[in-house]
Amino acid sequence: MPVVGFDIEGTEDEPTETRILSAALVYADGTTANWLINPGVPIPPRATEIHRITNEMVRSAGRPPREALAELGTAIAKVIADDTPLVAFCAHYDVTALHTELARHGLPPVDWDRAVIIDPSILHKQVEPRWYGGRQLGNLCTYYDVDPGTVHDAASDARAAVGMAVSIAARHERIARMRPDALHRAQVTWYAEQGRELQAYFDRQGRDETVSLEWPLETRRRR
Repeated sequence: MPVVGFDIEGTEDEPTETRILSAALVYADGTTANWLINPGVPIPPRATEIHRITNEMVRSAGRPPREALAELGTAIAKVIADDTPLVAFCAHYDVTALHTELARHGLPPVDWDRAVIIDPSILHKQVEPRWYGGRQLGNLCTYYDVDPGTVHDAASDARAAVGMAVSIAARHERIARMRPDALHRAQVTWYAEQGRELQAYFDRQGRDETVSLEWPLETRRRR
């Protein structure tokens, strides 16, 4: 079944506050659509340390946000209309960030209620409940024998997410046998369950943190 990999890189960890700097869609035929965006605000140094996108890069080669985001939103909407699953690692971030950015620039929203999304970060937690290693995409690519490419490059991360989803399905028949729409609905439940477990852990530790139980679109800030 064809799928489309999706990833974005932004200025902030909080998806309702981040400004999208780069985005990529990786199609089943190997073609890739890339966007580099000048958000019009300074990029925090800690964000540049992660994805290596600098203020100079977006000023010289980045596109105006409204123009680029309109294209990205239209491309995502077409994938959804074609009933093609989107694959995104930690999809709540990408979905919420794009939803927020489209609204920020007065652009039409994506109909996320119609989307079918496969999130290998949720799948991994479900099939490996006793996992104690790193949970970042780069760590898990090693475990699932997936080439990570350039970590925190949007196209590389989108491609790696697809590879990881395929590898999980190959190793776990119960995942492979699920129809994409059923898998999407299951992930909504699994994400909430996983979030409640993490919230209980934080509460036991006395940590003042609130874990979101919404997936894939978050409607409230995490902090």
